[in-house]
Amino acid sequence: MDAVLKQALASLASSPVLWDCPLCDYTSFAIGGPATALIVVQEQAELQRLLLFLGEHKIQWRIIGRGTNLLVSDAGFDGVILLLGKGFGAIVRGDAAKSAGVVIQAGAACSLARLGGWFVDQGLSGLEFMTGIPGTIGGAVIMNAGAWGRELADVIVSVTVVTPSGQVRTLPRSELKFGYRIWHDHKHVEEDTEATRVLIGVELQGAMADQEQIRSLCQSYHQKRQTKQPKGVPNAGSFFKNPQGDAAGRLIEASGLKGLRVGGAMVSPVHANFLVNSGGATAANVLELMEKVRVKVQADSGIVLEPEVHFL
Repeated sequence: MDAVLKQALASLASSPVLWDCPLCDYTSFAIGGPATALIVVQEQAELQRLLLFLGEHKIQWRIIGRGTNLLVSDAGFDGVILLLGKGFGAIVRGDAAKSAGVVIQAGAACSLARLGGWFVDQGLSGLEFMTGIPGTIGGAVIMNAGAWGRELADVIVSVTVVTPSGQVRTLPRSELKFGYRIWHDHKHVEEDTEATRVLIGVELQGAMADQEQIRSLCQSYHQKRQTKQPKGVPNAGSFFKNPQGDAAGRLIEASGLKGLRVGGAMVSPVHANFLVNSGGATAANVLELMEKVRVKVQADSGIVLEPEVHFL
């Protein structure tokens, strides 16, 4: 990016642009080379003008949330990384419906931990299954995150997006196509079917319930996660999608791969579906380890594991 474009881009941002920004500091894997630029976006109008500028100048860009499900290349990203700031983190409670249901509006940058705690404080049921999942509600929608037999699509009422042309649209659940760990149509917009819409908010359905029962269920899920998942080592959560009717962790463990290493990347001895950065791991280490796991599991079971983690 030349000096003129850099100056123009900086003039559109409300906070200082971070140039040649190492992305290892912005992912839970603690892996990744530099992005050309990183911008924390604080308000909708700022996001709209940035998207228009990036599109006009054909500059690559990507929203990464908190990077909890992301592996960034060692070479980094030749483009602009956008992070939604505090201006996209509000939680607003709507009016109660006749069914005792309540619609909650949450900004895409709101953390799942904060939103889950807010649900408990309000005596609202509906998000207990998300307890302990890291990241933001925006990232969770893109991934259609879930656990314990439930997924976020079950409680979504609508989403609000900004298109690459700067238009703001609210899309009802009936128009959204979700699958296992994916929102299928988040890249489809009328003016460009290959462009990515930026999720800025989501409406969720909650239900009034006994607060102590909600709290108890959340604590139970939290304890299960604490005992079954690795702690204290950088990782990106569950690395592979669970095949239908089976579990990726079970298949990997059955192939005797717990503890397998490539450089600083390792299959966790605690949970086999976690590839962890045991120290100094590169993205190349993780990718090589991923392929070793996939090849061995396919040879042993005939099942081809698909990554759940996104790659940049």
